[in-house]
Amino acid sequence: MDKTDLTILEKLSQDSRTHCTEIAGELGVATSTIHKRVNQLYNEGVIEQFTIILNPEKSGHTLTTFIGINVDPAKKDDVLKVLKGIDNVLEIYELLEPYDLFIKVRTQDIRELKENVLRVINGTSGIVNTSSILTTRRHKESACVIPRRD
Repeated sequence: MDKTDLTILEKLSQDSRTHCTEIAGELGVATSTIHKRVNQLYNEGVIEQFTIILNPEKSGHTLTTFIGINVDPAKKDDVLKVLKGIDNVLEIYELLEPYDLFIKVRTQDIRELKENVLRVINGTSGIVNTSSILTTRRHKESACVIPRRD
């Protein structure tokens, strides 16, 4: 990736609605050049998806919970399949310690957390134990990190 690609990624990460014309004007290149670069970054898998970040307070999903999960290694794939199917699960990570998996969940309230997430997790074969961390306030959330252009 060159400086043009990094500038494109920086602009789109700040606002994914930024038009190619605006980025092209800033870089002094043709709009078609930016459009082609964005498509290339997407086709190469550098950009996985174009998405949004919702404001939890305005969307009504104010409870963010992180859950550490230890699983039976023989059933990890089955557990992952179940977790991927839960709408409230936003992110799933595989860890070395102290858990096997770590998930980020967003719900409206404790009731929804219990009914839509914890009930499903506790009923899933292969889950050995879990530990939940409930948050009280979001101070920063980003979709990506753009490398520095030094």
